[in-house]
Amino acid sequence: MFSFHQSYKSSDISLHLLALLVFSLGVFFCLISWGEKFKSAFSEKVKIKSDNGINNFNLSIPDFQISQLYNEMVRFDLIDQEKTSITDFKNALLQEWNSHNSKIHLNMDGPTCREFFDHLVKTFPNNSMTLKNLFITSGLVLRPDGKKYNYNTLKNAPTRSPISKMHETLTSIFKKLD
Repeated sequence: MFSFHQSYKSSDISLHLLALLVFSLGVFFCLISWGEKFKSAFSEKVKIKSDNGINNFNLSIPDFQISQLYNEMVRFDLIDQEKTSITDFKNALLQEWNSHNSKIHLNMDGPTCREFFDHLVKTFPNNSMTLKNLFITSGLVLRPDGKKYNYNTLKNAPTRSPISKMHETLTSIFKKLD
């Protein structure tokens, strides 16, 4: 007999091999019996999730309002007019992300971008746009230096500065769109 603190010591190697064989067979049968069942059940769910990928913002903005938004942003130097034409602006916001080469180059800091996003969502609520999709996932909205915005900077902007440098400007732009 052996107790909890003692280990079983035997010089008989066949007993060790038998224990290893039983353990290996148990693992093998578990893998065989459960492997295909779980694989087929989970692979279908993964395929369903990957097929539902969003590749546009689904914005429902009338053409005159998107033109007015662009013109007001140019007027207040919130968008780089040399790098972003009105066609680029419309393509980036209204079409599939991969169907064009248009980019929007903003002249805004993080808090101003966050406030711009908040105003855009409030003014045009019938869309599937998220902060992450607009600035990170799509890759269509860029900083003045041509790089993507940092998501954490945008996400945490309201906690750092409740109103941005361009608060009054953005408010006046979006009031004109209502």
